[in-house]
Amino acid sequence: MSEKRQQLMATAYRLFNRHGFHATGIDRIWAEAGSTKRTLYRHFPTKDALIEAVLTERDREFFALLEVRLAGASGQEARLQALFAGFADWFGRSDFYGCNFINASAEFADPRHPVRKLVVAHKQALLEWIRNELGCSVPQATGLCLLLEGAVVMAHSYQQPLALDQARQLAQTILGEAG
Repeated sequence: MSEKRQQLMATAYRLFNRHGFHATGIDRIWAEAGSTKRTLYRHFPTKDALIEAVLTERDREFFALLEVRLAGASGQEARLQALFAGFADWFGRSDFYGCNFINASAEFADPRHPVRKLVVAHKQALLEWIRNELGCSVPQATGLCLLLEGAVVMAHSYQQPLALDQARQLAQTILGEAG
């Protein structure tokens, strides 16, 4: 990835987090990235293309963070703890503004919109990833996703620092139930 493209995406990511996707204008992105409108459009033909690129990169980074945390963890309990440690790492980042995909779903409600399709794909991938990595049933993975998504919203929107710990405790109950 070119340095200029990376800089545009990093700037867009920061601005989207702080102000939202629709409220962030393309002019502000190129100006704050120290670029030009022409350069931005050479890399991203539309604002939606830029949003899609940012979300695709965020998807890659998110799963990479979880993979690092789960590397070497064996057994369902250890892997569950590693999963929650990965989320704790994410919540502790200085650029934690909640979930970009949850935020995008609020701004792109049309299920046919490409950004909304990326949101659905990311959330489906997370569900499948959890099911595979923890060796649990679809209902159990769905319950874990529900807890994790709720913890994200509580940690960000409500500034609730105990949300992840409470979700972790409930997760053990879900995994203890038959799938």
